[in-house]
Amino acid sequence: MRKRVHLALAVLLVMLAGVIAWQVLREREPVYQRKRFSFWLESFCAATTLDNQVERHVAEQAIRHIGTNALPVLIERLQAGDSGLKGLLMGCVNGHNSVPWHPYPAGLRRQHAVSGYEVLGPLASTQVLDLSRILTNSPSPGVRRVAAEALGAIGPEARLAAPALFRAAQHTNGIVYGAVFWALGQIRPDPEITIPVLVAGLDDPYPGAQWQAAIALERYGPEARAAVPALLRTLEADKARPLWDAAALPRPNRFSDTLRSALKAIDPEAAAKAGVQ
Repeated sequence: MRKRVHLALAVLLVMLAGVIAWQVLREREPVYQRKRFSFWLESFCAATTLDNQVERHVAEQAIRHIGTNALPVLIERLQAGDSGLKGLLMGCVNGHNSVPWHPYPAGLRRQHAVSGYEVLGPLASTQVLDLSRILTNSPSPGVRRVAAEALGAIGPEARLAAPALFRAAQHTNGIVYGAVFWALGQIRPDPEITIPVLVAGLDDPYPGAQWQAAIALERYGPEARAAVPALLRTLEADKARPLWDAAALPRPNRFSDTLRSALKAIDPEAAAKAGVQ
């Protein structure tokens, strides 16, 4: 009985703190058509998940109308975290419909923020330096990953973030540098510096990072000709890999297809000579 009372008190305390934080954030949120930015952002993400193109378009237009006024909310969401108590409570209340309050996971809040940056794109370029600092300094790999994704979503206007991205490419966590490779392909900083970083990514033991490195190289097109030997070597190695290699993702031909596509985009003549269809 005492344990239940303590759990109930803990739930009430976290609920109270959550309500206060939510109310403070609501008061700072911009509004469009009498609905707050968070409503439109969550509507956009839900419509994207459900492939509801009509609702997605409406929410997208609302977010773009709010524009740069949404940036303080986005960067706050991007750094969301779950306390130990909140994690414990999520494990206790999830799946129990009788509990009126269900915590909102920080990882989902962060991913929603990335969606907001994707909608705003270059409009969010004023936050490039702030996002670069988060990418460099955050102790959370999850936060660093979404910071890289947000920079990639901004696109070429985020080139000032290149030094931070190059540093983050040396991170030991695959989810971080995999996102960095993707971002480099979206931003496309100086190819003389970037291509060697992406070529090194082709030899990474983390399959997701290899994949993102190949995709990024393809986006450089002919500027990535120096990567052709590495792409050919990686393609041959992938052909020899068992379909269900325990150290890799189950990827029958998709990675090979990505490598072939990159080769044809970068150097069609070299691809043809190598028999790449």
